[in-house]
Amino acid sequence: MNITKLYSYKSPGQIWRILISDSDKLILETRDTNTKEVFYNCLNLESGEKYFSDLQLDEKFWLGIEAIYKEIIFFHKFPKPDLPQHKQIIAYDIASEKILWTNTVLSFLFIHKDLVYGFQQGFEERYFYALDYLSGEIIKDFGNDFKTINTLRNQAEEEKDWREYIYPKVFTNDENDARISEAIKAQTKNLAIEGEVEYNLYQNLLLFNYHSKVFEGSFVNKFSAVDLKIGRTILSELLNANAAVLFTDSFFVYKNFLFLLREKNEVAVYKLE
Repeated sequence: MNITKLYSYKSPGQIWRILISDSDKLILETRDTNTKEVFYNCLNLESGEKYFSDLQLDEKFWLGIEAIYKEIIFFHKFPKPDLPQHKQIIAYDIASEKILWTNTVLSFLFIHKDLVYGFQQGFEERYFYALDYLSGEIIKDFGNDFKTINTLRNQAEEEKDWREYIYPKVFTNDENDARISEAIKAQTKNLAIEGEVEYNLYQNLLLFNYHSKVFEGSFVNKFSAVDLKIGRTILSELLNANAAVLFTDSFFVYKNFLFLLREKNEVAVYKLE
């Protein structure tokens, strides 16, 4: 197994979310908590070439992504900075780099078979609608029929395909694969490990990261990739040199791409082959 670094993206702000579109475009949401600004960047997954950079909408900070569906990014706003609820639906086309439509009345629920489902909050009840994902035209009014909406939402969740993704899980002493236990313990046995060791497998490649204590309130976060077939470490990366807290989900795999998150503001992309 070979691991080839393709590129890295470093932001002056914190990388908040990493999303991948249906056509393998990498969407990065970054936030600058000092200036209260959020930016969106879209990269070619394989090359790192940018489709657009530092995209901002009229709302500069209280903005987020609900979903990406067929190259359309669906954004939401927040009703107030201190409230977690979402409001409005903003459909942004990656290809044309334009907003296709905005609905300022409804809030996003889910997408299913080319329809965006949203709701309007009444005094005591919610009222549900289905909209065409490209035009924003209301296709169906469900009234307050939450049972039908819940059924459709469950169908949408069941049809999502996560098979291309590998996310880290927590290593325990009950691990059945002796090769995994031996490889992890060999690298961590003489260290002051803090928190959980997170790992997963890509074919015969063991991927894992851990935190070791340097001194009180300071941790090193390190990632390793071990080829279990030959019993050799083929990649070792320092993700955080002086972390004040323990980080989780510092890596994941999509198809045969490995993503490492460094120092909260950098993502490095590798090819596994």
